[in-house]
Amino acid sequence: MLETSIKEGLQATGRRMTRTRKAVLALLERTHQPLSASEIFAQLQEEHVAIDLVTVYRTVNVLKELGLVVQLDLYQEGQSRYELKEGRTHHHHIRCQVCGRIVDLLLCPLKKLTKLIEKRTQFVVGDHTLEFTGFCPKCQ
Repeated sequence: MLETSIKEGLQATGRRMTRTRKAVLALLERTHQPLSASEIFAQLQEEHVAIDLVTVYRTVNVLKELGLVVQLDLYQEGQSRYELKEGRTHHHHIRCQVCGRIVDLLLCPLKKLTKLIEKRTQFVVGDHTLEFTGFCPKCQ
């Protein structure tokens, strides 16, 4: 179970599964798009979870350090977004330039390009990001 493995990851580093960590993780687990800290805060406030914005930032940073959450810095957005890492395969995103809607692209067309880059540069590619922007069906 996801919560069990996360709890074990926290305990392995001497941290506990606090109420706020549990609330943030649960929100990210049921959300289908990456959320900013302010969006996490607003949604938890709507659910009557007693949490402040500073605690949200601290929580996502701890979860990021532990490798449980991925931080995304999307093009021209000016804020970081967070999504749960566990249980999700490597993927990219497309963001609407009008409403800001973000959709996961559950594919990565860059495997051949990565190998070519490694061959030509002698680098070992550790990671990469790819983001598309456009207009969602509602904003077209």
